Amino acid sequence: MPEMNPITIAQDRHKIVRELLKKSWAELEVIEFEGRLLFPFQIIRCGASRRELVNVMLQVPREPQVRKARLRARAWADKEGLNPALDPDLFDNMDSMCCLSVCIRNTTEPFEPWEPDPAVLEEKYDRPSLDSAWAQIEALRTVIDPRPDDLDEETFLMLVGTIAKKAKVDPLAVLGSDGQTNFIIRMAARLQSCLDSTS
Repeated sequence: MPEMNPITIAQDRHKIVRELLKKSWAELEVIEFEGRLLFPFQIIRCGASRRELVNVMLQVPREPQVRKARLRARAWADKEGLNPALDPDLFDNMDSMCCLSVCIRNTTEPFEPWEPDPAVLEEKYDRPSLDSAWAQIEALRTVIDPRPDDLDEETFLMLVGTIAKKAKVDPLAVLGSDGQTNFIIRMAARLQSCLDSTS
């Protein structure tokens, strides 16, 4: 999925993830509906005299939704006369809007898309408000990722050996995104330690 700048940078996402992980599912007020987890969120709409908080639910998109959003973005780009190859940033924005239009849901059953038309969504809300929703969705993706983030020493060394033997980083796919970052930092620290001891 395309990243929306600036809120999806790792530092901001990690901060949101840390805050989410401090809370239980009950504290997060998570709802499970038809096999999907929905998380409460507030989108901010700024006016001249006040900031309005709009209650919505967020869901992390699954691959079929991502594909449908991409196809919808292509049709939208074609309708607008935009060539995705010539204007990839503008197309990524459209793709993100299509995905957000599916991921932002109503707060009551059956939790339908809150604003199903991506063009209307981007007209109604300023980019920073939608970026904030996107950052929350990306953080939630990390929170629900079942892959481990921490490795014991034996597993760490086995993974290092596997990567060295295959000469590919594919084995890192067994880790969650935070786990991959932690692994790389741990491996770099070990290498630095070896370099320091030989100098």
